[in-house]
Amino acid sequence: MLMRLKNPPTICAKYDMKTILCLITLTISLSANAITPITRKKLGISQLFSDHMVLQQKTKVNIWGWSPAGQTVIVAASWGKKATIVANADGKWKVKLITPAAGGPYTIVIKTKVSEINIKDVLIGEVWLASGQSNMDIPLKGWPPGDTIFNSALEIRNANYPVIRFMKVPFGISATPQDSTGGKWVTTTPETAGNFSATAYFYARALYQKLKVPIGIIQSSIGGTPAEAWTSKGYLTKIGDFNETMKEQDTARQHSAKLNSNSPTVLFNAMINPLIPYTIKGVIWYQGESNVGRAEQYKKLFPIMIADWRNQWGYELPFYYVQIAPFLYSAPDQREQSQKLRDAQRYALKLPKTGMVTTLDIGYLKTAHPPYKQEVGNRLARFALKNEYGMNQVASGPLYKKTRVSGNKLIVEFESVGSGLKASPKGLDNFEIAGADKIYVKAKAEIVGDKLVVTSPQIANPVYVRYAWSDGSNASLFNEEGLPAATFTSEED
Repeated sequence: MLMRLKNPPTICAKYDMKTILCLITLTISLSANAITPITRKKLGISQLFSDHMVLQQKTKVNIWGWSPAGQTVIVAASWGKKATIVANADGKWKVKLITPAAGGPYTIVIKTKVSEINIKDVLIGEVWLASGQSNMDIPLKGWPPGDTIFNSALEIRNANYPVIRFMKVPFGISATPQDSTGGKWVTTTPETAGNFSATAYFYARALYQKLKVPIGIIQSSIGGTPAEAWTSKGYLTKIGDFNETMKEQDTARQHSAKLNSNSPTVLFNAMINPLIPYTIKGVIWYQGESNVGRAEQYKKLFPIMIADWRNQWGYELPFYYVQIAPFLYSAPDQREQSQKLRDAQRYALKLPKTGMVTTLDIGYLKTAHPPYKQEVGNRLARFALKNEYGMNQVASGPLYKKTRVSGNKLIVEFESVGSGLKASPKGLDNFEIAGADKIYVKAKAEIVGDKLVVTSPQIANPVYVRYAWSDGSNASLFNEEGLPAATFTSEED
């Protein structure tokens, strides 16, 4: 979404291509907003478990559903494993089923003494959750004419990967956590791929090309949405910033509430909670534009959201995310603020098992939705292939580490320098330095070994340095592997 509204309405089902997302005001009664409660008079399962699904390989996957209380449920897989459980007093049951190495297709039979459910064409492989706002949501076919995907028509024609499967979670909001969702697993063909998240598709394809195993993507994303909407109430309370808003939502729950896709917790409740605890390998995330203008808050909010999801799933999910791209924001409260949000995203790297894709070199200033999603997906995959699948490669561009003063020079050190630092063909640019007064001037940067030396004749006693510190900045510093350095400021070493 191009700007954050003070009182943002709900995103409607179709996109207006001029504004990217069609926003309408929608008053929602909570009874209408809530997903229809599941009936437990007969055997049933979440729609996550359906024909063509992908299960995580070589682990114990969670499978759950409902049946009459006290009834014995048997879950049997054609690869030779089964599990038995008795439904509890609420009619709920959950089993852990051992999965083999990647392969398939298999079938799973779930049965009681009176009912039976057959799930066909089940693959075993690697399963990832893809979430975020419009840059994750934009499909392979794009949103033409304003927002397109590079080589979209060719990519769709060539999208014949029967072992890459997508399950897209329908858009929904709720004031309370839901336990069911719609959607179905879909096999990747030229007829279906155009509707898949472009970023997630290219990520899945990159994994498949290297791993040669089935890939399952659960896509839960919607444009124009802030991180607080994707975070549970329990964890948002830790920040404190949204407590009053959530209290108002609670007060209104007995009658009706004006909820929209920007309201705290509502997307977590309707689009994430129903997925828990489906066994996944990790998460890819592309979001941040709707939090531009609130960078200091995002430094706390985004890591809290990651910790929240890890707590919900019960294990330390790998979490790889994309730094927002350069774009000339027009809203007064967002103009020349996006570099601060980009830098705030860097703070989540303090959490273990995280990685950040930098997009300073593949932005497109006319839109907040750059077309080069192939490179975004490939860069996300570099993190997974290195950290989760043991491939020896550099995954990240240079990341700011620290600065020291040497006379009238600042010496800047980086992590993730790979085989070494290098400048763009046009040379190093977009560097600024300042003295103790924090008044910045354009600076000259020079690569010396694996460090940068930054100077300006206007600053005799430099203290601070920053890089790519504007809405429209582009990349000029890379490592030898071709990955760009991320926006940074040394003000908060």
